[in-house]
Amino acid sequence: MPKDNPFSDNPFNKSEAEKVPAAADYDPYQTAASAWGSNGHTESTSTAWGATGNKSYDTSPPVISIDRADEGNYARRAEQLDLKEKELRAKEAELRKMEEGLRATGALRPEKNWPKCCPFVHHDIAGEIPASERGMVRSCYFAFLGFIVAVLYNLFGSLVALCAMGQGSGRLPAFFLAAVYVSAGVPGAWILWYMRVYNAAIKDRAVTYAIFFVFFCVHIIFCVWSAVSPPLPFSNDWSHTGFICGIKAFGSNTFTGIVYVVGASLWTLETLWSIWCLKVVYSAFRGNGGERRLKQEVAGAVATQAARGATARA
Repeated sequence: MPKDNPFSDNPFNKSEAEKVPAAADYDPYQTAASAWGSNGHTESTSTAWGATGNKSYDTSPPVISIDRADEGNYARRAEQLDLKEKELRAKEAELRKMEEGLRATGALRPEKNWPKCCPFVHHDIAGEIPASERGMVRSCYFAFLGFIVAVLYNLFGSLVALCAMGQGSGRLPAFFLAAVYVSAGVPGAWILWYMRVYNAAIKDRAVTYAIFFVFFCVHIIFCVWSAVSPPLPFSNDWSHTGFICGIKAFGSNTFTGIVYVVGASLWTLETLWSIWCLKVVYSAFRGNGGERRLKQEVAGAVATQAARGATARA
C-alpha cells in the first residue's frame, strides 16, 4: 500500500519481539520496563499485600500470658496481714495489763469526768473501750440513762398521785418507795450491771460478763414490773407508774391517769431497749468464745481456791 495511506500501519502486524506476552506467562506482581503503563524506567518492587517497603505487619492476635506466681504472692500477703493483726492484738492486751497494773498500784489515777455537772467517776468509752466493743457499751450506757429518766419520772408520778388523790391506798408509802428506787436504783444500776459490762469490755473477762447478765436480767424484770404495776398484796402498786395504776387513776383524776400512762410508756421503752442490749451483749459474748472462757475461768478459780485451802490446812 502506498505510504500516504493512513491505514497502512497495521498495529496487529508486529514482530514477535514487540508482541504482548501471553496471559499464561504474565505475572501481575512483577513489573518490568516492557509492562503496560511503563515509562521506560526499570522499577522493581518486592512488596506483598499488607506490607509497605521493608516493613511488615503481623495480624495474628496477641498472646497474653498469666503469671501463676501472683497467686502465691497474694497468699503470702494475706498471711502477713494476719500476723500483723495478731501482733496488734497481743500488744493491745499487753497495754491493757500494764494499765491495769498501774491502776492497781495507784500510779495511774484517771480524771473524774462524769457526770459533767458534778464529776465523781471516770467514764470514757472512746478512750478505754476497744473499737469492736464500743457499740455494745454505748447501747448499755443509753439503757442506763433511760433507766435514770424512767425512775425519776416514776418519782414525779408518785408525787402527783399523792397530791392529787390523797394518801389513801398507800400512796404516801408509795412516794417514799419511789424515792428509794431513785436513791438506791441509780447507783445500784451503775455498779451492778453497767460498770460490769464496761469493765468486761476492757478486761475481756467472761466471769464479769456472767455477773452482768445476772444483774441486768434483774433490771429487766424490775422494768417490766414497773410498766405493769400489778396490785399484789406484798407490793405497793402506786409506787410504780404502770398501766394498771394509770387505768385506776382515770376514775378519780384524769391528770394522774395521764401521768401514769406516760410513765408506763417510758418503762415499756426502757424494757424493750434493755432486751435489745441483752441480745447485743450476749451475741458479742458468744462470738468471742465467752462460754468456753467462762468454763475455763470458773475451773481455774475453783482450782485456785482448792489449792489455797489445801495449803492452809497443811
